[in-house]
Amino acid sequence: MKILLQFVLKNNKLPVDYRRVFLSFFKRVLSEIAGGEYYEKYYFTPQRRNFTFAVYLPHPKFTKSEITLEKNELRLTFSTADKTTGFVFMSAFIKYKGRSFPATLGNTFTLTNVTQQLEKQTNSKEVLVKMLSPLCIREHNEEDNTDRYFSVDSDEFQEKGNKIIQGQLLESGFDEVMVSKFTIKPVSGKKTVVYHYGNYIECSLGEFIISGDKAIINYLLQSGIGSRKSAGFGFSLLLAEG
Repeated sequence: MKILLQFVLKNNKLPVDYRRVFLSFFKRVLSEIAGGEYYEKYYFTPQRRNFTFAVYLPHPKFTKSEITLEKNELRLTFSTADKTTGFVFMSAFIKYKGRSFPATLGNTFTLTNVTQQLEKQTNSKEVLVKMLSPLCIREHNEEDNTDRYFSVDSDEFQEKGNKIIQGQLLESGFDEVMVSKFTIKPVSGKKTVVYHYGNYIECSLGEFIISGDKAIINYLLQSGIGSRKSAGFGFSLLLAEG
C-alpha cells in the first residue's frame, strides 16, 4: 500500500536531519489511535518495521545545518507490502488530517491531505529502479556494536548488498532457495552522505537493477530496499522491466 501525505509548513526551513522529524510524526499519529497499541507494536518491539518512506522537497537549498525550500509545503509517500501495516498507518494519518505537528527551527507541519496511491506490480524477474530515498547498506557487528556502511563507491558494495538484503528477505519469511537468486547491481549509482541522528551515513542514489523472483521484487518495491528503510531509506521507483 502506498499513501501520499501532503503538508503545509509554517515556514520554509527544515533541519538537514529532517527524517527524524517524520519519525516523530509517525510515533505521534500512532500514539493517538487504539490507545497507543500500535505505537508500542511498531516502536517498542523487536520485530522489523516493514515500511519505508520518501520525502519530496520542492527545490531545496542546502547549508550545513538546514534546508530552505522554495515553498512552504512538501509531500511524503509512505509505502508497505503489509496490508495490516498499511491500514493502521492510513487510519492514523486520516485521524490526524488537518492538525499541526511541531518541528524544529520554529516550524510546524499541518497535514492537509491523505491519499492512497495506485501501485504497479511487476511480473518480471529483473527490473530497473531509481532510488527516491538513499539506498543504505549497513553491516552490523554484534561483538563491538558497530556499523559499517557501503555505497557504490565501495568495492564490496555488490557482495555486501546482496548478502545483507538476502538476510533481510529470509527474516521476512521468503524461501531460502528463492532468496539465494536475488542480486542488486548499480547502473548509474553515486555515493551520497546523509546526516542522520548525529551520524554521517554513506549511502547511494541513482539507478539499480534488482533481479530475483517477482514476489521478492514486488515486496522490495513496496517495503523498501536495504537497511534503515523505516527511517526513510531505500524507497525506489520502478523504471523498466527486463
